[in-house]
Amino acid sequence: MIYPYDEAAFQKHLAIMRHEKYEQFEKYRVRIKLKWDGPYSGRSKAILCAIGFQEGREELLKNTLGFVTGHIRTLYETSLEAMLPVFGPAGVGSETEHGVVKTLADLHKARSEQDFIRTIQINLNDVKDDIAVFSFISQLEYEYEAPEDGCEFVFDHDRLLFWGDGNTGDHIFDYADKFWNGSRCEFTGPLPAGEEPT
Repeated sequence: MIYPYDEAAFQKHLAIMRHEKYEQFEKYRVRIKLKWDGPYSGRSKAILCAIGFQEGREELLKNTLGFVTGHIRTLYETSLEAMLPVFGPAGVGSETEHGVVKTLADLHKARSEQDFIRTIQINLNDVKDDIAVFSFISQLEYEYEAPEDGCEFVFDHDRLLFWGDGNTGDHIFDYADKFWNGSRCEFTGPLPAGEEPT
């Protein structure tokens, strides 16, 4: 399936990515504008990290960006739903100056207002049907006791594969690794018997 992405914006992205100083300086980083509506609306400007980018993979990158930007509301809400059991009443961030985190609305209020989704990583070496596996690193406000470097969420389309501390952004590579003991989350135990990670 083809997911639309603005052609003029994409050509600007490619021009930056082909520059010899790409990612070395702020000026040579690609930033993706994200905006979503709904009960948990928001906006962010994320730095794009295209892993394995080379000539011939432009359409895959564009299609993946089209999916991410076109489904950002679902992806955002999925990340909130995944975090709630960990950052809820029995977990991290249970007591904050804003009260106990109990609902998705509480977590939505906990997001960092300044570029909550700070990085989008697209692994062009790991393709699932029509797009690449991607992750985003997002940030909760410090007072919610979240990992100080944020959390990374790895997706296959709108299916959350794994999430955990976003310190190094390596979960896009190791999301299926046996190191995680069959869990879909770094902060919880193994999956129930019979349910295998993908």
